[in-house]
Amino acid sequence: MRYALLVLAALALGGCVRVQPYERGQLAQRPMQMPPRAVDAALDEHIYFSKEGSRGGAGGGGGGCGCN
Repeated sequence: MRYALLVLAALALGGCVRVQPYERGQLAQRPMQMPPRAVDAALDEHIYFSKEGSRGGAGGGGGGCGCN
């Protein structure tokens, strides 16, 4: 029982690693980033097109007011 708890604690603490400054470049690359949630992506798209005053291939018409 103690051995199992010790192994579990060792595995859990393995995720608490400090990231060195020279390693941050690798972690900032696109494959290492989490994909956004669908709601966040839709909201970001709405804000972008509202600020730009135009709509692309996302469908729907409208101006830059964001009221569509």
